[in-house]
Amino acid sequence: MINGKKLWKQRVIAYFNELKRYLRYMLNDHLLFILLIGVGAGAVIYRQWVNGLSHDFPFAFVVALVLAPFLTYSPVQTLLKEADLVFLLPAEKQLAPYFQRAFLFSLMMQIYMLLIVIAAISPLYVKFSHVSISFLFIVLLMLKVWNMSVTWQGNYFIEPNMQRLSFGVRFALNFLFMYFLLAKAPIGFTASLFAIMLILLGYFTRATKQKGLKWELLIQQDAKRMMAFYRLANLFTDVPQLKEQVKRRKWLDVFLPLVSYRQESTFLYLYMRTFFRASDYFGLYIRLIVIACFLIYIVPSSYGKSAVLLFFIYVTGFQLYTLSRHHRTKMMLKLYPLANEQKKAALLKFLFILLTIQAVILSLFVLLTSNLLAWMLSFICGVLFSYVFLFLYAQKKWS
Repeated sequence: MINGKKLWKQRVIAYFNELKRYLRYMLNDHLLFILLIGVGAGAVIYRQWVNGLSHDFPFAFVVALVLAPFLTYSPVQTLLKEADLVFLLPAEKQLAPYFQRAFLFSLMMQIYMLLIVIAAISPLYVKFSHVSISFLFIVLLMLKVWNMSVTWQGNYFIEPNMQRLSFGVRFALNFLFMYFLLAKAPIGFTASLFAIMLILLGYFTRATKQKGLKWELLIQQDAKRMMAFYRLANLFTDVPQLKEQVKRRKWLDVFLPLVSYRQESTFLYLYMRTFFRASDYFGLYIRLIVIACFLIYIVPSSYGKSAVLLFFIYVTGFQLYTLSRHHRTKMMLKLYPLANEQKKAALLKFLFILLTIQAVILSLFVLLTSNLLAWMLSFICGVLFSYVFLFLYAQKKWS
């Protein structure tokens, strides 16, 4: 007979050991120092932005729009593995204690994230709402438990449409509930939504009473979460468990002819292809630019905007430099009749082009939100910082 409690304890210990294995590389002193500066500066800028908001700011709509995705995404982490399909599936009924602990474990992790979200919106909440922050926490906790319960019941359905429908309906209900609550709508609106939520949970509970868990779906969900963590960890160290993913992105092929068809451009072409297609380097690059533009918009000071530009150029260069290790296991590349110095020079050249493009985009955004002097200062400092970071600092880290 399988002991669900003992099995869960073993899985949790193994899970945290796996996290600690990579977190010690990710949370090094150097990165923590940069993050501390970034978070501190962001908190000051955010506070100044909140203080400058007028009383007609759509507080209820904005906060509800921020909270709704967080509440809707409420997975239950089961820590199941592929081999469990063979060894544990026949004993599903005996594993009730295991899944109960998985739900409580996931809830505790979600509460931790909940506290971070509340801390992030608290300046807005304190300024525009007269309801205590503790009451908000209780409401959000109740909604989180409801979302996790419905999500768990949804694991008994294999149909993808049911999963998407559940997510869409829960998103709408979460948004409306929080909007009515924060906008001080009549109690009848909120009570009606609460009743709908209870009816929906009851429906799912009855509909799944005679169904079995879809283990393939649970295993796939956990594998995706671990792959997301491994991709993040791979920016700092080698991760053998990471399964490389390639996205075609045919629409970006228009840029490939810009690389001349010559032997010395071999690695430049390779890195450009890799950036566009592999491991979501391109997605990371775009996301960092979007976040930087948002921060430049809300920062009131011209010098502050320039500081944001330099910070994100550093972060982008630091993250994209992992391209140097992307093809380390490809033995065929060692057959290229090209010196290692050409490989190094190609990467630095390509990264300098990317960082320069980023500096141009962000400095233009500075121009739109500030003045001509701030634009010139931001652009010049951005290009100079990119050159110094890559050719005087990063190339010494080449491996």
